[in-house]
Amino acid sequence: MTVKTDASWSPLVEDLKRALAKRDRGGANAAVAGLLDRKAPLGTHWKSISELMRLSGELTLANRAIDAFVAAAGHAPQALYSKAVLLTQSGRMRDAYDLVARLPADVPDRAGHAYVLGNVAMTLGRIEQARAHLEDAVSHRPGWGPAWLTLATAVNLADDPLGERLLGDRAAAERQGPGDLARFHYAIGKLHVDRKDPDAAFAAYAQGARLLRAETPYSRQGNAANADQASSGYPEGFIERLNAQRLRDTSRPIFVTGLPRSGTTLVEHILASHSKVADGAELNIVQHMAVLVGGLGGGALEKYLAGGGTPDALAALYLHLMDERFGAEGRIVDKTVDASRFFGLIAAALPDAPLIWMRRDPLDSAWSCFRTFFIHGVAWSYDLTDIAHHFRLEDALLEFWKSRLADRLLVVPYGEFVESPQAWTRRLLSHCGLEDESGVYAPHATDRVVMTASAMQVRKPINRDGLNVAAPYRGHLQPFVDAYSQP
Repeated sequence: MTVKTDASWSPLVEDLKRALAKRDRGGANAAVAGLLDRKAPLGTHWKSISELMRLSGELTLANRAIDAFVAAAGHAPQALYSKAVLLTQSGRMRDAYDLVARLPADVPDRAGHAYVLGNVAMTLGRIEQARAHLEDAVSHRPGWGPAWLTLATAVNLADDPLGERLLGDRAAAERQGPGDLARFHYAIGKLHVDRKDPDAAFAAYAQGARLLRAETPYSRQGNAANADQASSGYPEGFIERLNAQRLRDTSRPIFVTGLPRSGTTLVEHILASHSKVADGAELNIVQHMAVLVGGLGGGALEKYLAGGGTPDALAALYLHLMDERFGAEGRIVDKTVDASRFFGLIAAALPDAPLIWMRRDPLDSAWSCFRTFFIHGVAWSYDLTDIAHHFRLEDALLEFWKSRLADRLLVVPYGEFVESPQAWTRRLLSHCGLEDESGVYAPHATDRVVMTASAMQVRKPINRDGLNVAAPYRGHLQPFVDAYSQP
């Protein structure tokens, strides 16, 4: 069957190029929508357009474009796999699992096929299913770091036969590239944590971190400059003056931030267990407000406003991108990493959004960050003194935002929270304007996708397991202690 196309599509390609050059989001969206509506015969270019729309948060257009790519490719399995990847990136994990499961077992290859199914099953809480897929992955590709790392996360390896199988894969792992080999070392570290061998565990994590640090060096100067920009230009009363221009309800998002591994996923999971809260994730859409403004600081915001921009336009953009991910119903927890750097824009544009900052014992946080492989790369986490440097920057930001946001910012100490979860859960609900419900007191029973390194922990009842986790590694962590305590 021949698909008829509208010949008027050609000028829209030039419209798209011009809009991209000018960073004109509306123009780019209109051009892509027009190309889709006219069934422009762009073939494989639809895949690039889909990725472009995904990166800008326009998931409706991204999914339409990937469907156009799939159609142009005759629904070939590799094209459908590209759609599955987009589904995972869009948070549609159940759809992604079902699609990959229908594809031939050698797409993209046998190991990759099993790995994707295993990883997605993990996010869905299907632990035994995940284990079976991941064991299949390492049988097809021995020593493969990514699959072994997810397996190690899913299983207590202390007495499990998988532990010896992991060690036996070391020679095969050494033939991998640095990124995959680093993941393998992190898996070995988890094995030794489970076996309560702190020296061997620390050595394995340090070896993985060295590989990653060589690939992605950390810039202390760049991080410090970013933190300084984030908190500059926000004198007392500035945010309140902008909040007085409120034109819409901005209470839908609930921001939960803090250092990685500080309990943010636990709080997200608790809140997402409420009937009025639809979901949550590390959304990473606040950055689009910064792009629109031209920076993070108050000076950039002033310039944006002087040029005709409004706080409401920022709010409209953020809420639109949230709708793109979750639809229009229910409140959403935004657990974006480093949201502290965007707090000025968030507070100015979204005056009704509750703000929550998690605090954990610094030594426990440092150890948890050092031993965690962050999928998107967190360069400061590969060295103990760099961790201390980043922590000090975040501490300063917390003090600054407390001075500017007062009671709007709820600071939650992780240690106190797990000691008195009911009392702190009630405080969370009150801060977010949510009614008391039984489900939030048993969040481990909530069936939902969890896509962070804490996916396993939040599926257990709230407990004290996260307290004093650094104690066995105290001697190894001295470089952090010394650097963090510097005046």
